[in-house]
Amino acid sequence: MLPPSPAKSARPSGWRRWLAILRITGRRRLITPMLRGQHDPAYYARATAIGFFMNFTPSVGAQIPLIVAIWSVTRLLLPRWEFHIGVASAWTLLTSLPTVPPMYYTFIVTGRLMLGNWDETNDFDRFVQTLQGMHGGENWLESLWLQLVQLWELFGLPLFIGSLPWGIGTGWIGYVWTIRLIQRHRAKRQAAQQPSPSDNRS
Repeated sequence: MLPPSPAKSARPSGWRRWLAILRITGRRRLITPMLRGQHDPAYYARATAIGFFMNFTPSVGAQIPLIVAIWSVTRLLLPRWEFHIGVASAWTLLTSLPTVPPMYYTFIVTGRLMLGNWDETNDFDRFVQTLQGMHGGENWLESLWLQLVQLWELFGLPLFIGSLPWGIGTGWIGYVWTIRLIQRHRAKRQAAQQPSPSDNRS
């Protein structure tokens, strides 16, 4: 039996490459701005919560414009709830075209369970083929509208209502995690800046 080709064995899979890119860019675009920032931890926690929520809604392709709209309304009407728009937008890196079919399928199953349709199931492969057969428009806004209309016509309320538990749940988890992450980091930084007892004696 021949050993595997070095080129093939050393070549990471598509998912591994995506996770590696996410890990590198995530640290630079998400974690570092939050740890270096001077705002209250809740300012960044709200951004994480909104970014997580948008990730788990059927809005792939419109996430950043929606975040910008929420940020603009918040600044005008609810300044106490303002958030870091860059962090919120960067969290949309968690979703991409390869993650859309399993996510949307999970939303549909969740929505049907919430509506009591226990016996209604769809084949996942057929669901993916249906998504691939959807058509877009001539520009971004038209394509987005057509996508939403087609999703509603094909899958109805379960897709949209099924995304809410995932969006709200992950948003809350992201909020709590960000608060604790920043608080721990600032506590460590403050402790490192304090003089040691030996310095006081000298």
